[in-house]
Amino acid sequence: MILKVKRHFEIDTYNKFSLLLRYDAIASAFSFSFYFDPENPEHKLLFQPGHYHQIDIEHNGELLLRGWILGQAFGEQSAKVLSSVNGYSLSGVLEDCQIPVDLYPLQSDKKNLREIAQRFASKFPFNVQIDGSVASKMEQIYDITTAKDTDTMKGYLSSLASQKDIILSHTNTGDLLFTKAKTRSTPIFHFESGLESVIEMTLRFNGQKMHSDITVQKQAGIEGGNSGENTIQNPLVPFVYRPKVVKQNSGDDNDTLEAAKSIRSAEMKGIVLTIKTSMWEIEGKVIKPNQIITVRNPELYLYKKSNWFIESVQLDGDETQTVATITCVLPETYNGGTPSYIFEIDEEKEHG
Repeated sequence: MILKVKRHFEIDTYNKFSLLLRYDAIASAFSFSFYFDPENPEHKLLFQPGHYHQIDIEHNGELLLRGWILGQAFGEQSAKVLSSVNGYSLSGVLEDCQIPVDLYPLQSDKKNLREIAQRFASKFPFNVQIDGSVASKMEQIYDITTAKDTDTMKGYLSSLASQKDIILSHTNTGDLLFTKAKTRSTPIFHFESGLESVIEMTLRFNGQKMHSDITVQKQAGIEGGNSGENTIQNPLVPFVYRPKVVKQNSGDDNDTLEAAKSIRSAEMKGIVLTIKTSMWEIEGKVIKPNQIITVRNPELYLYKKSNWFIESVQLDGDETQTVATITCVLPETYNGGTPSYIFEIDEEKEHG
């Protein structure tokens, strides 16, 4: 890894490094440790607290993150100790800050999501990017939508995007990105038990997060539009009745089905596959989110080969080893599709 602070000063001597690349988030995060030299002019400039210097993180000439330095930790002991630096992508500021008063009023009349997002981003050194797959939805007009003064900019944008099944993410250059996941792309790798590069594999199923039936209701006259209601099922909860009912507070009556799918997708995040591997790269490319892998491992109750969507990748390294921690969810978590029950076994396909 090469770290470039203020686009000019390169840091290539550090002891520990961690980069968390995330898909379903407005920022990725990083941290690294190094020996701070209080007499080094560059160290004085680059690591001064409160300056929020911009930083580029590159690997083999590829930009992985452009962001801010947020925090520093210094110390002194009888022996020299490591100092640390951490930060996140440029767009991460929207997660920490409320809507500034010079962008009031909080109510938006006859505005679309693109206009609202661009208004927020206009205060910061990054842009709004819109993937073609969601361009038409970004232009749909809200009759009336109102943020709370306690809402963060990210929280408000995320609530609007989720009702239209739009993912709020970010680019490697730190721009805010509205997109849909590439859940039907060709898998980049197949993992199974016994692979030499695999350090650990785990699967967690949190049934408390999920419901068998999800209903979204919208009352007529609330923020404009007609009343509406849609109910969908979750095939991952096929044998018990666990209903959920949600009131929709923005959008029109046509959005209730999309909102129900979005809730089901969010609940499926209770199924998490984690793979720790010594590989940072596959075919010369850093492993990144928004890609598909396949997995078969009976030890994880995955008796059959199944597709998994990479939601995040954490790259850790020091002077002795490199480790990639790949966190995955089912593809339907992001594409709004109806999931299949992946936990069947060859000999028994019915509930026992």
